[in-house]
Amino acid sequence: MEETQVDASASERQETNSSVPVEIRTKPSFNPNDLYYDMSGIKYLYIFNHFEFQKTKYFNNKKPTTRDGTEKDVSRLKEVFGSLGFKVKDFNDKEHRQILDEITEITSKGHKEASCIFFAFLSHGDKDGIIYAADRPYQFKDVLAILENCHSSLLGKPKVLFVQACKGNRMDSGRRIELDSSGRASYLIPTHADFLVLYSTVEDHVSYRNVYGSFLIQDLCDIIETYHEFYDLLHMLTLVHNRVAFNRFTYTPSTPKNHNKKQMPETKYSLTKLIRL
Repeated sequence: MEETQVDASASERQETNSSVPVEIRTKPSFNPNDLYYDMSGIKYLYIFNHFEFQKTKYFNNKKPTTRDGTEKDVSRLKEVFGSLGFKVKDFNDKEHRQILDEITEITSKGHKEASCIFFAFLSHGDKDGIIYAADRPYQFKDVLAILENCHSSLLGKPKVLFVQACKGNRMDSGRRIELDSSGRASYLIPTHADFLVLYSTVEDHVSYRNVYGSFLIQDLCDIIETYHEFYDLLHMLTLVHNRVAFNRFTYTPSTPKNHNKKQMPETKYSLTKLIRL
């Protein structure tokens, strides 16, 4: 299902040189009893962005629509996460095999000095975990499988994924609420531990985007930028859920069937600690 583009809502809105001291980082510590993950090491964000798609047999020889506005999401992610000390790298319009190869290369090498690894996937999608590469749809679970078999140096460290894509073709008209007037030890870690996935919408439903970017990514960046000094990531994602649910709606009066529709993000996680950015 191609991600749904809508008009703007009424509610829208260095490299180090030799003269600069080099920061020396130590390996982040691991203690299963800590409340927070150690975020003192290197933090990474990898963005897989899709604007244009190919006309292939996997798309029934029809070219999926371009994702106008996605460049705004990429720019905002770079701005916000870069300001938080993340090393950010973006990949644009990659094919299926290229995406899996890039993720395999990223996660198979040593990351002893890393604190976390974040990914953002910006594309079209469909139900049952389908996401679009430039040349074909693929299963998002293939990405998770690669991460579950990551290098041992990433064990015990958070692996966070943001997915801006449809998960079906159902639209949500919403329901109105009637208010009352009143150290050294070794630990065996589960394979699926320390993951968090933020989906732009719930299963079977569409996601929305306009020329200013997507509902999810723009609100996610605004919330993190405003509240990262006060709240951990899970609390901030609850605020993202709130803002998208209550403040966002489509504005397409010329297309009544798409007008005034709602969106509900969904977060799934197996974190064992809290994340402070």
